[in-house]
Amino acid sequence: MIDGSWTHDALFGGYGWTWTNARGGIQLLGARNQTRRISLLHSELEALSWAMEGMLHHSTCQSFGTNCKDLISMIQDPKAWPNFSTEPKELFKLKD
Repeated sequence: MIDGSWTHDALFGGYGWTWTNARGGIQLLGARNQTRRISLLHSELEALSWAMEGMLHHSTCQSFGTNCKDLISMIQDPKAWPNFSTEPKELFKLKD
């Protein structure tokens, strides 16, 4: 599960991820504090990218969860999100 946090007037934002086993027990987790990104969606996207990069060191077969419907939509139909045209390409490189 990944999540990003963002507030328009904050200097910093954060994101994190957890990796759970089949019984729901947390195996690994990560949290990061970064300079605030342009938007919440940028923060969520960076959280997913960071989680995917981290998981490649442990396993090549992972599924990821998020509560961000826009992020899911962007991954399913990148052409509908022209302002983010380069970001999904990076995710698909990690995915393949």
